[in-house]
Amino acid sequence: QGWNWQGNPASTFGQFVDSLVAWYPYSGDQEAVQVVRSMLDHQLAHGTTPADWEWASVPYATTCDDQPEYGGCIQDMPREFLGGIETDKLGELGIGYVLFYEMTGERKYLDAAIHCAEALANHIRPGDATHTPWPFRVDARNGRVLGGHMHGNPNEVVDGEEYGGMIVAPVRLFDELIRLKDGDTTNFQKARGIAWKWILDHPMQNDRWSGYFEDVPKDTANLNQASPTMTAYYIMARENPETVDREWTNHVGHIIDWVRRSLGRGPYFGAWAIDEQGVPPDFAGCCSRAGLASDSSRWGAINAMYFEKTGDAQAREDAFRSLNYATYFAASDGKISCCGVGFAGQYWFDDGYADYIRNYLWAMGAVPDFAPIGQNHLMRSTSVVQKVVYDDRSVQYRTFDPAATEALRLHFKPARITAGDTVLSERNNLAEDGFTIQPLQGADFVVRVRHSSSGEVKVSAR
Repeated sequence: QGWNWQGNPASTFGQFVDSLVAWYPYSGDQEAVQVVRSMLDHQLAHGTTPADWEWASVPYATTCDDQPEYGGCIQDMPREFLGGIETDKLGELGIGYVLFYEMTGERKYLDAAIHCAEALANHIRPGDATHTPWPFRVDARNGRVLGGHMHGNPNEVVDGEEYGGMIVAPVRLFDELIRLKDGDTTNFQKARGIAWKWILDHPMQNDRWSGYFEDVPKDTANLNQASPTMTAYYIMARENPETVDREWTNHVGHIIDWVRRSLGRGPYFGAWAIDEQGVPPDFAGCCSRAGLASDSSRWGAINAMYFEKTGDAQAREDAFRSLNYATYFAASDGKISCCGVGFAGQYWFDDGYADYIRNYLWAMGAVPDFAPIGQNHLMRSTSVVQKVVYDDRSVQYRTFDPAATEALRLHFKPARITAGDTVLSERNNLAEDGFTIQPLQGADFVVRVRHSSSGEVKVSAR
């Protein structure tokens, strides 16, 4: 709930799952799991379309004011209109539902994700230069495209929301359900292929990353950094990015540079601040000459991941400086300013918490050197971590998938690592099951573990 005219629960809750999946293994914070559970449960009970609608059993993107019943106040429609959705948010919250299922084992979240994927797959279209694979905003009751000029007739839309959205979010959802072999995977594979091809053929070529934010009216000339940076994240989150994009180094490098050139503010003592959105050529728009905490930290995280994959030293430097810069938006009491002191209404729940948190965790997972010295943390896993227990000289954890790879930063040197009943061996690389140890300054170690027989892993100093 909040005081603004419009809330955006679907994207916020989806981002919180991303943050939780990274934060819980890092911290062991069980309370965070319950907080995110309450968000998803409320969305399922109070923010999901009826099962007999055209877009059935999918999440509403918006709500009015602090109303606990979701579905109102979608942009470009009368305030009292109920039933509008933003199609990309089905992907953004849908992947959140899947990941929370993998964390908890509770089937209802997987079922909710499958409903999102089914609706998306059933409404896919090829797309072109003026049409995304799904219209951005639609009436979930009948599939009518919203927005544009109504001309007094609610059933006639001219120049509606045919283009927009974070198309990579549904791609993430399809990929994970296909990997799990759950739902209509044949239909999901077809839809995933169409959507990903559209990204590669259109915005990846012309930088027309338009439409995402729930409170922004239709304006396809207005471009944002959220969609391209999350597309870069999707590519680099894979062990081998070439499996989804054979030209990934050029594409991600271009995204990093395009965001900096278009929406970069500064540099301030070598740190690039990243603003949210704007219209070319000057990209004057929203929201701050200081950039935004969330967008600056996400750009930093993408640079960190690019450095990890390519060894690009400039990307590491840019990541380090922008991530440091973005910490200045955080007050000592835990409040995160969106845009800097003096900005009216500066505390945004999604930007300041759901998005901001995950960016730092993604960055530290890619570059463990960025993590705190003298502590023990599970930085990242290729699988969702279901349980973690920390001791001074040991870390125990369980992954959803028996086969996974983890990175830990530890203040002790492991002497024994097991996966189930199997004792793993120290190796020079992770071409097969085992672990590697890299000493760091401050008597810390980066430990990377690969296991395939069991998700129950114990790392100990003795």
